[in-house]
Amino acid sequence: MPSHRFLGRLAVGVAALATLGVAALSGATSAAAVDDSVTPLNSNIVITGAGWGHGKGMSQWGAYGAADAGLSYRQILAFYYPTTTVSTLAAGTRLRVLISADDDGRLDVAPATGLLIKDAAGTTWTLPSGSNYRRWRISRSGSSRVLHYLNASGTWVKKSTPLSASRNWAVSNPDRGYVTVRLPGGSYRDLRDRVWLRFLGTGARTVNSLTMENYLRSVVPSEMPASWPAAAVQAQSVAARSYAARYLVRPLTSVYDICDTTYCQVYRGLATRSGSTRTVHEYEASTAAAQDTAGQVLRSGTAIALTMFSSSNGGWSADGGTPYLVAKEDPYDGRMRNQAWSQAVSSARIQKLFPSIGTFRALKIVDRDGSGSWGGRVDTVTLVGSSGSVTVSGGTFKSRLGLRERLFHAVAGLAPGTGNWDRWQSLGGTTSWVGAPISSEVKVAGGLAARFDGARQVWLPSHSRINALRFEHGRCSRCVLGEDDVLLDRAAVLRRQAGLAEQEQEQEVRRRE
Repeated sequence: MPSHRFLGRLAVGVAALATLGVAALSGATSAAAVDDSVTPLNSNIVITGAGWGHGKGMSQWGAYGAADAGLSYRQILAFYYPTTTVSTLAAGTRLRVLISADDDGRLDVAPATGLLIKDAAGTTWTLPSGSNYRRWRISRSGSSRVLHYLNASGTWVKKSTPLSASRNWAVSNPDRGYVTVRLPGGSYRDLRDRVWLRFLGTGARTVNSLTMENYLRSVVPSEMPASWPAAAVQAQSVAARSYAARYLVRPLTSVYDICDTTYCQVYRGLATRSGSTRTVHEYEASTAAAQDTAGQVLRSGTAIALTMFSSSNGGWSADGGTPYLVAKEDPYDGRMRNQAWSQAVSSARIQKLFPSIGTFRALKIVDRDGSGSWGGRVDTVTLVGSSGSVTVSGGTFKSRLGLRERLFHAVAGLAPGTGNWDRWQSLGGTTSWVGAPISSEVKVAGGLAARFDGARQVWLPSHSRINALRFEHGRCSRCVLGEDDVLLDRAAVLRRQAGLAEQEQEQEVRRRE
């Protein structure tokens, strides 16, 4: 399913390192890998990964990067959906969208001049307007539809109409082009074209019926910023149109085709209003992108392609099980932002999420899909504890821990609040020039050492103000980062460490005297 979240990328700084792409975190491989077991240190492990979402189909950040590299929207689509072809939907194609937030089984509409109801038999009735009509409500009574209005004194009054109560009713406003629906929490949503109360089972749901192009006016900027390059937003328009069009062939239910959440695609309508604040969800740039690609969809053979997309694929797209959703390296995904991330996970949290294991002792990544960094996306994880072990899918592990992607690996240590963690975070964390941890934290004389993609950091508790950080790459392999983030000669720092130790010994002798 699509995703509309966006990751961050910071420029690499002090050491003038090369851009920290995903491949820099670890070599890309073509064969599945089994990781070594990771035993928690200081009751902590760190999960480091790349990407955000499922990684199948188009990377939205990759589309941005490809557009920045000069690719047209058709070239972007060809890269992310190889073997597909462009075709055109019939003009005026309509879509039925579930308004999931309106879940109270009735349809409440704000009054407006020009508001009318039309039943499925074709009978149309214009709703009266004036100060006595504060709100309209269509509700279900058995197998019939009933209309009420809220009068000036705050009383609901039943209103008779010439409409067929046994037929579906649609509310529209040709004068304005949209209907304002009141949601159960008291907020309002402006929805283009028509709004229906459709019976489903023993209940009823609010459904917005509108043209595909009006639908895209809200969906495209909800899934991708309208301010991004035109080619990227045009590619998003075609992908979103194609994704929605598949639901016309395989609708979710008999009364609506598609939902309005991230499970399908994010659709917020023309605007939302809460209190006196009205927020418009359509933008000129994204509307123009949809118009520039009007009606265009991707097909695989004669079928409309399943044009899945996510925020970022972490530098490798995932296999989607079709000839056009293939696993391959993506040179554009990290072009505009570093897609790496890290998350500290305490032993206590794992024990709470997987209580049957008892005391958490080790994590083992058992199987990967073989495509991407660290050997690919995680397929299977085993958690070992004092009371036994639990094996779960990579997707379940990702979901339970709230990880961004299945493209990750684990290291031990770096517990929040410890020296190496605090120093790493103060320098910018995973997306800084220091990079991501590439191996478990280990004990060294006087403290702990952690290796990162850009540096090796050593925490010395007795000399915490120095907290030496050595560059493994860059312009000065013999330098360290001093307490003011100034490059210092390593030998000088070691002499300073020795001097501080001597001073402490002298002070201890004086105290004893």
